[in-house]
This record gives sequence, structure tokens and C-alpha cells, in this order.
Amino acid sequence: MIPRRHIPALPVGVARIGTEGLVRRSFDVQNENPIRLYREETLELTIEFQSYPEDAQVHCYTNFNQPNRSWIDLPLRKGDDDVFFLSQRARICGVFAFRMKYSFDGGKTWIWDRSPLMHVHVDPPRMRDIRNYTLIPTVLGTTEQWTDHLSHVKAMGFNMVHLLPVTAMGASESPYSAADLFQLDESFYKDNQHQSATDGLAAFEAFVDAAKEANISLCIDLVLNHVAPDSALAQVAPDWIMPDKKEEDGLQRSGCWHMDEWLKWKDLVKIYYDHPNAEKKEAIWEYMRDYALFWANYANETNGMVRLDNLHNSDEDFISYILDCLRSEYPELIIHAEFFSDSNTLLKRAELWDLNLFLANSWEYPYAENLRDYIKHCHDIGNRLHQYMPVTTHDTGVPADLFGDANAVVPRYFITALFSTGQTGVVQGVEYAVTHKIEFIGRKQAFPHQKDAFIMDHITRINGVLADHDCLHQVGNLKFVDGNHGAIIGGFRAARDEAFAGLLLLANLDTQHSHTVKINLSQITGHQINLLHDVFHDSGPLKANSVLDVELTPCGVAAWRLLGKE
Repeated sequence: MIPRRHIPALPVGVARIGTEGLVRRSFDVQNENPIRLYREETLELTIEFQSYPEDAQVHCYTNFNQPNRSWIDLPLRKGDDDVFFLSQRARICGVFAFRMKYSFDGGKTWIWDRSPLMHVHVDPPRMRDIRNYTLIPTVLGTTEQWTDHLSHVKAMGFNMVHLLPVTAMGASESPYSAADLFQLDESFYKDNQHQSATDGLAAFEAFVDAAKEANISLCIDLVLNHVAPDSALAQVAPDWIMPDKKEEDGLQRSGCWHMDEWLKWKDLVKIYYDHPNAEKKEAIWEYMRDYALFWANYANETNGMVRLDNLHNSDEDFISYILDCLRSEYPELIIHAEFFSDSNTLLKRAELWDLNLFLANSWEYPYAENLRDYIKHCHDIGNRLHQYMPVTTHDTGVPADLFGDANAVVPRYFITALFSTGQTGVVQGVEYAVTHKIEFIGRKQAFPHQKDAFIMDHITRINGVLADHDCLHQVGNLKFVDGNHGAIIGGFRAARDEAFAGLLLLANLDTQHSHTVKINLSQITGHQINLLHDVFHDSGPLKANSVLDVELTPCGVAAWRLLGKE
């Protein structure tokens, strides 16, 4: 007789799916757009019926604000306008979910709202204002020289420093080709031949303490995909590296796609995260977890962030694991992803992996027309995905390389800082007007260049404007007012204050010629503007004409506060 297996019973349902009876929801059901908040901001949800009995109830079934992600019912209150509402201050960072249910018989039976499970993404508040300076350790000397450089960074108005990887380097002397994942490279120690590796970490920790004292957050670069072929990991545990019989040493190299060409990095071997041996796979994951947590600890100490290098080429299962570990250990840590893909993939990854920031590639849009379109796109998706928008990165050329003149950094930084949503930065060297990319591969002497007063002054002023105006940290409040000019990008950032209409911003991308643009102030704001205040030169308020004629010199910029009342 054939043995029969147990037939499980279905659970007794406590609610059914409702019919279309809701007139209005405050959240976007059709596109399933998540709600994005900073911690300490308030989640506000409303729901309104066409008609309902007096004893109707509405609950929000959610894990919002629950440290262990347990699910609870939060009752909505009925307002004077017969709209049910929920107001909860975000207290915990992370990705949460909710779904509405309602009862029309005093809570005896419940009906699930036809909306899908909606998500709320709560970001660390420090992320609202990121003015980041990428420091290249290999050209700046020792940790003591990094520390001395902090005053220069602070004076220009930056509040975060991104360090390229500082781990011990392999034979290629690339920061991204680590020989030892847990030690500082010897070139960053004090000039003392007798120092040990422990002393190297102590020197680094002194730099971290100096950054904390200066109120500068640190962004620590995590390289999870690969190590150097001559690394301790590859030498001691070569079976932790993906095999490749075509390579002389039998170890597979990392690489990336560039256009239609696969670029192989000869100095990087891939870590074998999908190892077929379960015990070895677990050991690899735990070792790399400890590496990530070890360095993330320093970022967390400074209210900073980690940068996940080359995330688009990473093992997805391991990344899910390591991000859970980081979130569990450091819930307030900002996680920034170098992830190049299409917008739909980015949106899905932001939610699935609880990523706070993605790298925006604004340098790929050199002309006013396509840069304007790209910034508009970033605002269009800004409620779902935050982007860090620097002028360039350490991997790209410097402004002189990309745009024909070192002074091009002024309008480019003006635009990336003041037209985006509050997260921006530059790479070490632009304030020195360097004409070629600084190569970060190879141990070099300290940076020899002279600071450029014109560029430094403008960077400082731009950072000051960004720090002082809340409207520059908002999403969706940008209106272009330049008439699709070929060289000038002009925008209006609307403010929430009735007396302060907002900021008018203009930048000339042309490095050779002056250009003029006419701005009708009443048309861009919708109401009368009485005063203009030049925020770059602090010249005091001026009476406003209805039409503003502005001439911008090559690489020139201008910013005005528009005031509706005297």
C-alpha cells in the first residue's frame, strides 16, 4: 500500500481583499513608488472613502519603526474632514513596509486594501547634506599629512572625506589591489623603519580621531570583489580564488565591460564567493564579512559612509549577506554604491539592498542640453533613489581633461552641487587647477601643486550656499529657466517660505565665451519678486525688475535669493 503524505490545512483567513471603494490614497499605488524619508522626519499616510459607516476603522499593518522588523497594527485616526490619517516620526533607519486594511463593522471583520505592499525607506539624516572631498592617499603622503590636509578640506566647506582604499597594496601598487585586507599600507606610516603593522593601524586611528574632532565624516572604500594575486589571501588560500586554467597561476582575473570590450585587470583576482564546497564558502563569506565590518567601523565612528566599489560586478548573494551584516552592526551607516546600470535595475537594488546612495555619472553629459536632461531625470526619480553627484571621480579625467579648461570645475561644481539634491563632491586636485588626471596607482611623494585662489574661492562659496539653503536639499523643486540655452544652465529652486521665493541659479559651461540670458522673474516664481540678494557676493538686497538681463563670463556663475517682501 502506498503511504499517503499529510495534506496540510489552509489557514483560516481573517480578512478578504476589498473592492475598489477608495477615493484617494496619499501613497502611489499604481507605480508602487516607495516613500523616502530621513530619520526624524514624519511618515504621513491618509486614506479616504467614498462613503463609510460611523463605526468604520482603518489600520496600517506595518513593521515601520520596529527594531526587529516585527509586524504591528497602527490605527489611523479620523480627522475633521472625514479623512483617516496616520502620522509617525521615523526613529529607525532601514527599509520598512506597510499595507492598509479596514473594517466597516467595528472591527469584527477586516478587508485588505487592494493596494500592494508599499515600502518606506528611511535614510540617516547626515546623508541630507554631503559635501565630499575625495582624498588620494598615495599622492598625499603619510597619515600625519592627511591630518594636516583636513584643515584645507574644512576651510573649503567640505564635511566628508572619501579615502581611496588604504589597505596594504600588492605588487601593482594599486589601492584596489590589496595584499593584506586588515593592515595599512606601509607607505602611509610615519617615516620609521621599525614600525609594526599594529603601529600602522594606530596611525590610521589617530587620523580618524582628527577627522571626528574636525566634524568631518569619513567615507571608507570597501573592495569586496577581488584582491592582489600576490595577496596573503591568494597565497595562503588559493582555493578561495576563482580558478582559471588559462592563467599562468590558475587564478581568474577581474574585469569590467567598457562599451563592447571586456577589460581584464591583470592585478586583480576574483574571490570565489560561489565556492561549491559549503564549508569553504562559509569561511570565505565570514572572512570578507570581517573585513567589511573592520573598516566600516571607522566610517561609523565619524557618522560617515562606506563606498561599495564596482558593485555591479559583485556576487549578488554575498552582497545581500554583507549588507544585512552591515545594517545589523551599524544601522546609521550610509551605504554608497558604485553601480552602473539602467534606472529600473537601480530602483530595484535600492529597495532590495537598502542602499542609500548611488553614484550619478554627470561627467558623461558635457553639454548644457544633455546635462540639463540628466539632472531632470535625477529629480524625477529622486523620491525613490538618492544619488551622489560629483563633478568627476578619481577614475575619470579631471575637468581640464573632460571639458577643456581647469576653470570648468567652477560651473560644473556649481551645477552638480546646487541643481541636485544635496549630495555632491570633488576629487583632490581640482582646487589646484591640475590639467591631467592624478594617477592613484603607485606610491608617490606628497602632492606638489599650488592652490588656485580663483577655483578655491568659488568652491568655498558654492559649499556655503549649499549648506545654508534647505531648498537645495529637496527633490522635485527645480525648474529650468534658461530657455534651453546652448551654454548656460539656469534653474529656480523653489523654497517653502512665502517671503523667500527661492534661489535663481545660472552657470555658463562655455570655457571660451561670455553669454547673456534674459530671465522673467514673475514667470518663473508665479508671484511678484520685490528684491534680489546676490548670495555669492553678499552685496545686499537690490530692487528687482520684472526681467533680469544676466551676462556670464566664461565659466561664470551667479546665484540670487528671490524675496517677495521687503
